[in-house]
Amino acid sequence: MLRLTRVMLFVTGFLALVPALAHAQASITGVVRDPSGAVLPGVTVEASSPALIEKVRSVVTDGSGQYRIIDLRPGTYAVVFSLSGFSTVRREGIELTGTFVATIDVDLRVGSLEETITVTGESPIVDVQRTSQQRVFDQQVIEQIPVGRSHINMVVLIPGLAATQPGRGALADVGGTNNLQNTQFSIHGGRTSDTRLQLDGVRLGNVLSGGEFSNFVPDTGSTQEVAVDYAAVSAEQPFGGLRIDIIPREGGNTLRGTVFATAVNSAWQGSNIDQDLQNRGLPAPNEMKKAYDINPSVGGPILRDKLWNYTSARWQANQNYIAGLYYNANEGDPSKWTYVADTSRRGFFSLEQNGINTRFTWQATQKHKVSFYYDNQSRIWDDTRAGVSPESAVAYRFPVLNLAQAAWTAPLTNKLLFEARYARRGEAFGNQLPEEGSVYRDMIPVLEQSNNFFYRGKGGDGGVSGLFGYSSQTINTFVTSMSYVTGSHSLKVGFSDTWANTVSTSDSNSSYMMFRFNNGIPNLVTLYGVPTRGESLVKGELGIYAQDRWTIDRWTINAGVRFDGFRGGYPEQYRGPAPLQPTRDYTFAAVTSQSMKDITPRLGASYDLFGNGKTAIKASLGKYMLTLFTIGNPAGVSTTTTRNWNDFLYPVGDPRRGNFNPDCDQLNPAVNGECSAYLSPFGTLTSIAQFNEETRFGWGNRPYNWEFSTSVQHELAPRLGIDVGYFRRWFGNFQVTQVQNILASDYSPYSVTAPADSGLPGGGGYQISDLYNLNPNKVGQGVNFTTLARDFGNQTEYWNGVDFSANARLQNGLLLQGGVSTGRTTTDNCDVIANSQGAVFNLANGPSQRTCHVEAAFLTQAKFLATYTLPRVDVNLAATVQSTPGPVINANRVYSNAEIQPSLGRPLSGGAQNVTINLLEPGDIYGDRINQLDVRVGKIFRFGGRRAQVNLDIYNFLNANPVMQENAAYAVWRTPQRIMDARLFKISGQFDF
Repeated sequence: MLRLTRVMLFVTGFLALVPALAHAQASITGVVRDPSGAVLPGVTVEASSPALIEKVRSVVTDGSGQYRIIDLRPGTYAVVFSLSGFSTVRREGIELTGTFVATIDVDLRVGSLEETITVTGESPIVDVQRTSQQRVFDQQVIEQIPVGRSHINMVVLIPGLAATQPGRGALADVGGTNNLQNTQFSIHGGRTSDTRLQLDGVRLGNVLSGGEFSNFVPDTGSTQEVAVDYAAVSAEQPFGGLRIDIIPREGGNTLRGTVFATAVNSAWQGSNIDQDLQNRGLPAPNEMKKAYDINPSVGGPILRDKLWNYTSARWQANQNYIAGLYYNANEGDPSKWTYVADTSRRGFFSLEQNGINTRFTWQATQKHKVSFYYDNQSRIWDDTRAGVSPESAVAYRFPVLNLAQAAWTAPLTNKLLFEARYARRGEAFGNQLPEEGSVYRDMIPVLEQSNNFFYRGKGGDGGVSGLFGYSSQTINTFVTSMSYVTGSHSLKVGFSDTWANTVSTSDSNSSYMMFRFNNGIPNLVTLYGVPTRGESLVKGELGIYAQDRWTIDRWTINAGVRFDGFRGGYPEQYRGPAPLQPTRDYTFAAVTSQSMKDITPRLGASYDLFGNGKTAIKASLGKYMLTLFTIGNPAGVSTTTTRNWNDFLYPVGDPRRGNFNPDCDQLNPAVNGECSAYLSPFGTLTSIAQFNEETRFGWGNRPYNWEFSTSVQHELAPRLGIDVGYFRRWFGNFQVTQVQNILASDYSPYSVTAPADSGLPGGGGYQISDLYNLNPNKVGQGVNFTTLARDFGNQTEYWNGVDFSANARLQNGLLLQGGVSTGRTTTDNCDVIANSQGAVFNLANGPSQRTCHVEAAFLTQAKFLATYTLPRVDVNLAATVQSTPGPVINANRVYSNAEIQPSLGRPLSGGAQNVTINLLEPGDIYGDRINQLDVRVGKIFRFGGRRAQVNLDIYNFLNANPVMQENAAYAVWRTPQRIMDARLFKISGQFDF
């Protein structure tokens, strides 16, 4: 409360310096003239819609005859123009979505106010004033196209957008059966961490990473539209990545409700496995086990024109069999160290998400509107995935997952608008540590190196670790803004702040170890110095900006400037003893570990080419910050290390030989018994001085990217528009990790020969050189130091591409959206590696420049959606099409000491028995192209003012089977781990009342 009080005092004192709310704010603008063409000042312009609880928003034209009505919710509007001595003009059917600016010019003729002339005309489809790129999925799209009723299934239909799910490869969701998982998005070469999922302008991501991940799932039943900004973002936002804003419903003066329901099991799905996939090692495909989505919602007036409510509940589940994954016949047996597939039991992923939310909108007075929103959810997530035996899958549970928001809007005059909003989000989750006494509390997990398969003990950290963690966080956000609007001018200034507290714990099995085997032979042991407890703070993610828009004749200039400040830190912390670190006893004082400040410009211009609002030429240039989260923990105690392990060191007959137990003193860091020395520090302080101060403090040091775009938007015909654009993005202020005390001369070069393989470039057999191994006397001597790449030389990364898109909303009911996007990324850090004496990025790679310059291929996407309702018979036909490139392929081969020693001239250092080398360079080989067609046939029934629709959806209509994920371990190279789900039939129903 103290923090909130300080914020309120700040806002009261400095409201003139405050950024706008990020929720959708559409506008209507234009010029009013008399029959001679002269502009008319003083005309009263009123916009009305059932979407407005206040019914009407009004302004007056300025001296140039221009008007602008802002902060309009999505919906269909009528605009009335009136001036003494002139006839009243009424323009109807203006459709607003997202932040679209509809230009409506009107001529008033001399006459009486009592005479009203209704002017018909198509709703504008070209925005001739904004330079930002936005795609909006409104209720019609949400309800009629064959997708899984999630923002994930919608935004992937934007050309150029790439979507991946960690640990599962590319996303090709078939029928909403994989849409509850965390999904990463990027577009035009941007970072996935710069994506923001928002609900009415408030972020839904947590603060343990950049914010792109969200375990909070928006409720489609209470969603009015999904607005996605993806280029030329204004100064209202700090980041240049995707902004996915879920615009909620508010209710209305009429009680209305919707019930949506669908449920399927494996009987509704076909099979798409073929002989080729089986020959490649896929015994059974991934397929849906069970999925359902039940979503009732209702809204209406509590007090007409005064207090509205909208409430919705949703129950969802995704359960999917993992391709070729079976339970371990040896699960739970501590005497067994091998994985034996039990083909009678298939491994499956399971995620259940339930929630209920409610929103109240109160028109307190004519000038003041207040809203309150609360959403409480539960999430049960058993994260089984390819490469992890089911007994080792992570079991996440979420005892806390909620969001509360309060907002105030006040159009105090027809030129001045104030807004303020506060949100508080709670999230707590953990991967469950087996209970004391459980056999799994004592079992040590194993990673099989040859095929990268994890099994035996319970896993954590995504399934390939012996760690278990729990995190609890509270995230607060406050934003406020002021807009000053005239007909030709719109100024918005604002302020935002986010602060958060996170408490995290970490633990492991009773041995605090994980093993690595190669073909069943132990070669590495990982040690964990846990349990630990830590706390981190986001002390402030502050933004202050001003965004101005001027319309002068046919030109509209968009200019903005933004200040961003990020402060992170830690309270006082204690690190006490742990079983493998018994002497650990440290207390760390509270600290501010980061304080970075930046000022960034945003510039844009749009030109109405012919002055008729049908063709716009646009250009923009903006600098954007990259996402930060709290780092620089002073409680820096190294809690993980590895040791090379030779389980066959002792002679035959010795009981210690091959006993699957690292017979050595794990508390002794030096070589002893079967174990090498610690390969990295363990239990020692990792000083905060291992960061260059410029990476965490100061002005202008934060990583950033610039984006330039230019486009032409044109209305080919009424309600049919096209957009052609060029985009370029480039990055700066790269941070790198320098390994101090290590030089290029501390490495010995070697080379290996790729195996003969028709799947490799040129059939394989080529030499792979520029490989290095650290000299034995330097093992364990390196100290990581995070600094700026510019200290060593020039590092570059940029993306160039072109988009073509079309948008049609024809009067006959046909809706069509989509387009084609192509582009490529080029990266280069050769100069940095060379000038840093090879001690940057990766201790194992040394001075290698093997992949320091990568110029990717042009990657092209095509995506379309269409829906059409046949008149008279009320049958809805809809389809979506996606064609996206496959992923980059790796081939990671394990080379033994015997294979490397002839070239290296000695054994691998540190007692290592092998090393893993990628036989390919980035972009040498790409996976299968992914083509997906989904179709829908829906029958609409109307009775007594009510409406029902029953849909038959056919997902993956062509029953395609591209490989979505494959094993990169060369021993089982290109073995499919996941293919596109087979053709799925799905029946759903929606009843509207």
